[in-house]
Amino acid sequence: MLTVNERIEVMTDPNNVWAILSNPHEVVHCVEGAELGQQLDDGSFDATMTVKFGPAKVAFNANVLLTLEPASLSGEVSGRGKDTKGGTKFRTTMRFKVENGANPDQSAIAITAEVEISGRLASMIETGASLVIKRMTASFTQALAKRCSTGQIT
Repeated sequence: MLTVNERIEVMTDPNNVWAILSNPHEVVHCVEGAELGQQLDDGSFDATMTVKFGPAKVAFNANVLLTLEPASLSGEVSGRGKDTKGGTKFRTTMRFKVENGANPDQSAIAITAEVEISGRLASMIETGASLVIKRMTASFTQALAKRCSTGQIT
């Protein structure tokens, strides 16, 4: 099992960040390689995501559920799925909380996640996971900051 602990900062008010993070259709614009599909009867979404692990690209089909706690500006994203070739499965739970940043008009997002990977590509994915997570976190932070600063909420 992989454990991820990240803290990202964005130069905007926590309520602006929450407006994006509490909307799956907004969040997907911040995650490189992700696409949100149909919302199912249980509130979860079908989703796809392509992740680069060095020279290899792995495409995943997933089911994702977002649970929100608006009063505390926190939430949980749980997902499970498998790669499109069917040899690798994953299950993940990510918790996040939007907080005031160090400066006025700055937000911090505390993120903790646990990821279980099994199957054919598990060892390759686990070996490169820390580098991929850092790259994806940087990309997400940049996209989130851009959406917050331009007020680009659909």
